[in-house]
Amino acid sequence: MIYAILSILVSFIIAFGRQISVFGKIERGLWFFSKFEIKRLVFTLFSVVFGIISLTVYSIETTTAVLLSLSLAFLLFSYFFDMRYLVPEINKVTRTNAENVDIDETTKIIGLTLSKSSVAYPLNEAVIPRHIVIDKIDDKQVLISYCALCQSALAFDTRVGNRELFFRVAGVWRRNMIIYDTETYSLWQQATGECIYGALKGRQLELLSGENLTWGEWKAKHLQTEFAIEFKEERKGYLSREKMNKLINKATYNIIVPGFTNLSDLPERETVFGIKYNGISRAYPKSLLKEMKNFEDNYADKVLQLEYNQSADYLYAKEKDNSNKIIVEKHWWLGWKEFHPDTEIWKK
Repeated sequence: MIYAILSILVSFIIAFGRQISVFGKIERGLWFFSKFEIKRLVFTLFSVVFGIISLTVYSIETTTAVLLSLSLAFLLFSYFFDMRYLVPEINKVTRTNAENVDIDETTKIIGLTLSKSSVAYPLNEAVIPRHIVIDKIDDKQVLISYCALCQSALAFDTRVGNRELFFRVAGVWRRNMIIYDTETYSLWQQATGECIYGALKGRQLELLSGENLTWGEWKAKHLQTEFAIEFKEERKGYLSREKMNKLINKATYNIIVPGFTNLSDLPERETVFGIKYNGISRAYPKSLLKEMKNFEDNYADKVLQLEYNQSADYLYAKEKDNSNKIIVEKHWWLGWKEFHPDTEIWKK
């Protein structure tokens, strides 16, 4: 029976090791996320070998049969919850000019403007259900990412040094999605763009100024914009984008992932607009902005001009002195506070 026990133990570890490390806040558990597919294959082989030995050396008893059945169930569970097929990344995007697009102007998008081009990506149709969209704008490869747990859509430049990286979803850590690059299998925190585990640990992806708006608001500000209309995944997912989007909308409010910071200052799922500027992190709760439109805020010796657009549900920020645009991130409080523990909360 000892081999049957070893078989179920190995299969249990590979099936639930990631979840145990997340809910136990075990940082060394990030090992499970790195090169997970390779580790799963090795653990599967060990589990199968132990199971075969158990069947050949010992007589098949009810207890042994139950243990081996559970071992098989754990292995199947680990393969079903394969992020490569649950949320396959989109790596081919077809775009068209705004005048060729006939969609509802209230469609939620994340928009990017680089040196020459502006592009809008629909959230519900692509970014949310697949979490990762890789595209190239003005010869720059960009990563459009979405974390369902903290409701954050963020864009990054994928170049790190002389490497141009591609990414896939790895799982969740500290109330936020983690992704890995397919070259070094290093793990990256979506909320910060920082590499937290692996060969590139400590390296940083450049955050781009992605704006979470409606299509109508974006198009009015960027008359020559393009719109992403077709998407192709690297591999076929278990669920269509439409079904996955519905599942995410239902599950997001019921999933609780522990973090390392206290969230008592605001409701966990309060939408906030976060700004990091002049050495200060500050969160602007959406609930306090409803009656605001144009206002100013001091960041040490600097002053920012802010504008809250209620119809677009977005906060714009720029420097008062020279009108340089400031990046504004949109998160749930739990996602912003987790990675900005010293953040201030703006009050009227």
